[in-house]
Amino acid sequence: MKVCEIFTSIEGEGKRSGALTTFVRFAGCNLRCHYCDTSYSWYCEDGQEMSVDEVYQKIQECSTAKVTLTGGEPLLQPFNEMSTLIELLCTNGYEVNVETNGSVNIGFFRTNPHIKDSLLFTVDYKCPSSGCSDKMDLDNYKRVQPWDVVKFVVSDTTDLEEAWRITRLMTSECYIYVSPVFGRIDPKEIVSFMKEHNITKWRLQLQLHKCIWDADQRGV
Repeated sequence: MKVCEIFTSIEGEGKRSGALTTFVRFAGCNLRCHYCDTSYSWYCEDGQEMSVDEVYQKIQECSTAKVTLTGGEPLLQPFNEMSTLIELLCTNGYEVNVETNGSVNIGFFRTNPHIKDSLLFTVDYKCPSSGCSDKMDLDNYKRVQPWDVVKFVVSDTTDLEEAWRITRLMTSECYIYVSPVFGRIDPKEIVSFMKEHNITKWRLQLQLHKCIWDADQRGV
């Protein structure tokens, strides 16, 4: 497995926002979103080679109950290693969140009986401003569970319209978060859009870690 960094901080967004969490950021991503704030994790060669046991040991040393596997795109890591790590964490009492970009199918993890009910997915849907909206695996938005999160990152009104369109097509119940691209859109515009369309399913989220630390600071 290729790992960029392992660190403990507060979860900056989503259902667990503000909670102390151990982050494992994997190296390698198949998308190149225009607004990406972790481009240093795009390339596998920039990561450190670690075994499942080494990653697990580092997580144990951090002594937090919550773990977030992120990237890059964590589901691009070797399948056997990633599935083993997730099962190891879930069966040993960790609360695991996998942040995935929406382009890799999550189906296996939603049918594995050892982990399917104890694993949280935060699945992105890439809106037009990302430049990657055509890369989404639409099957993912049928497989999410009521405790999972679908996240839309928006830059402008076009993105908001696309997020609203996809929301209305979704047949699975889950949490839906809408997050502004930092510095690109005023969060008030999102609130206005929600009020105009009476969207009660959305939750506006801000990236808490960028409110606390410098927006480009790593390891926080």
